[in-house]
Amino acid sequence: MMFNTKLVLLLVATSIAMVSCQVPAIGGCPEFDSQPDFDMNRYLGTWYEAEHYVNIFEIGTRCVKTNYTKAVDGRYLVSNEIMNRFTGVKRVLDGEIRLIVKGAESKMNVKYTTLPISYSTEQMILETDYDSFAVVWSCSSYGVANTQNAWIMTREKLAPGTVMQKAYGVLDKYKLSKSYFRKTDQNSCAIAEAAPNETSNENKWRRRRSLN
Repeated sequence: MMFNTKLVLLLVATSIAMVSCQVPAIGGCPEFDSQPDFDMNRYLGTWYEAEHYVNIFEIGTRCVKTNYTKAVDGRYLVSNEIMNRFTGVKRVLDGEIRLIVKGAESKMNVKYTTLPISYSTEQMILETDYDSFAVVWSCSSYGVANTQNAWIMTREKLAPGTVMQKAYGVLDKYKLSKSYFRKTDQNSCAIAEAAPNETSNENKWRRRRSLN
């Protein structure tokens, strides 16, 4: 009977994960501690995705990076860039961040504003040194099951092994299995991004030739 109960819970968790595109687990969300006294202003700037949990949204993508900025009115903004691995087309998702602070714990509520349907998600910075790496985690609870997402972000596009080892140490600390992570391809991103400009310049040259 216990086996059947666990099997049903696993099926429920898997079904939820298929809808939410995240890694499933049985039970409620685990209680993790966020970065103590998280400083959003130090976190601003560009972060490159080094590794990520398996999820449908990132299948066939590469050159993923996130840029955090602070608007004149004090709002925190986020811009995610994702490139299609096959077409080289870049997609940009812009959003707004609201910090949720409870004592020493802090979470980021990210609301994406450029999608056809408004979408928001809560993310927690498990640990960061602000200068080289950050481990970001999110979890959605559905009572008997939960789904999780996690990312390793780095300041450098291709972070050295010493930086990645720091991030892996955080995964071990919170018992986040490295088997769920996939490396993000960050190679030749500048060349791919320059291609549209090159095409545009070529078209301008052709137009000049036709006018002459």
